[in-house]
Amino acid sequence: MSDIINLVHQELVAFVKAGAPTARLVQHQASKTSEESLRARRAASGEPDIGAKALLIKIGVRDKPDAFAVIVLPSSDKLDSKALKRELKARVPGMRSFRFATPEEMHTHARGMEPGRMPPFGRPLFPGVDFTFIDAALADHPRIGFNAADFKSSIIMDCDDYLTMVTHDGIFVCSSSS
Repeated sequence: MSDIINLVHQELVAFVKAGAPTARLVQHQASKTSEESLRARRAASGEPDIGAKALLIKIGVRDKPDAFAVIVLPSSDKLDSKALKRELKARVPGMRSFRFATPEEMHTHARGMEPGRMPPFGRPLFPGVDFTFIDAALADHPRIGFNAADFKSSIIMDCDDYLTMVTHDGIFVCSSSS
């Protein structure tokens, strides 16, 4: 693990433990996809959870072409691009378009993160991320789990604790069940 990734991992774990003392850090086999991570967490912890998938997107906005947002949804769901576009237009003044961030953009704007490693947080852990939006379906689950900025460890926590401590810019429907 690189120095910056290790630092982000340590900061994330401390941040979550400070806001959610019952959260657990679980070590497991390396996993890069949401499905792999869910299986690895369950095998390592024996605890059921719903994966929280974090997608970094780049939003084209008039007067600020490099706006970035984390979109958090249940890992079993798919992003509903039309619903997300509708919500972004209502919430981000001047929004023109959006697309997934490239690995290079993730590395630059999300402190060295890459696909599969991004936790479901924006600010203050990721100051290069302008917005954090959460799919409403996530709140239907009592516990969530997500990669802890590391492919070999995850955090499992109460969803209510997550929703209390995450700095978000809105909760709305932007996914569909697979």
